[in-house]
Amino acid sequence: MPIRPPGSDWDLHGCIASAGYSWCDLLGKCIRAWQESCDYPQNCLTWFDGCNTCSLVEGEKGLTLGLCTEIYCFAEETPYCVLQRPEAQVAIEPWLMDPPVINPFTGGHR
Repeated sequence: MPIRPPGSDWDLHGCIASAGYSWCDLLGKCIRAWQESCDYPQNCLTWFDGCNTCSLVEGEKGLTLGLCTEIYCFAEETPYCVLQRPEAQVAIEPWLMDPPVINPFTGGHR
């Protein structure tokens, strides 16, 4: 068996396993699992992952990744859900919400 040089072990998608890459169907690209996640929050349609904003769209096989910004991240921030899935939203009782703040200068709400 001939010796193969490092980096010459491409898979069917062109990912180089010896460099730590594996194929991610959701993102449609090769990723390194320790640098980028191949998963999405189950309760969000749009989320901020600490560096980029991503969203899901309804596809032939259910929800798939619609778009994801690919901005270089100098410092990772705290991830959060931007838009929850409708079935994942929890109703807030009206009496638990803060009352509206009235602006005394205009007489209306803020």
